[in-house]
Amino acid sequence: MKIKLATVNEIGEKMANLKRVEKRLENVETWMKNFEKGTGPAQTMENLNWLVGQTRALGDRLQQAEEAVGSLQQALQSNNEILQTFLGENDMVKEWQIYVEKIQKEAEDAVQESETESMDAQEQAEDGEEMGEGDA
Repeated sequence: MKIKLATVNEIGEKMANLKRVEKRLENVETWMKNFEKGTGPAQTMENLNWLVGQTRALGDRLQQAEEAVGSLQQALQSNNEILQTFLGENDMVKEWQIYVEKIQKEAEDAVQESETESMDAQEQAEDGEEMGEGDA
């Protein structure tokens, strides 16, 4: 009796496993059918249409950005003309030039200081490497 029960249990487990495998196979077949529907010429055309739409939208945004840059350039030019007129009417051109030269010199000095500081850091790193090599 025990032998028959074990055999029946084994057959039951094998049947359950077979049903699970069949269900998984059905799921794979369903997935493949859905995948095949999403491929081919129709899907390729949809993808191309989407890409064309995105390219057009990007072109529109680029054109808007170029127009904004043009407006900013016009505003800067207008402000520059107003400033030049103001400076000329109030005999401040020479003072303005001195002020601009002062700002440019300060900017150049700041760049040179930053280059010097970065050089010092590089020199310190090199010194550290040399000491490490000598210790080895």
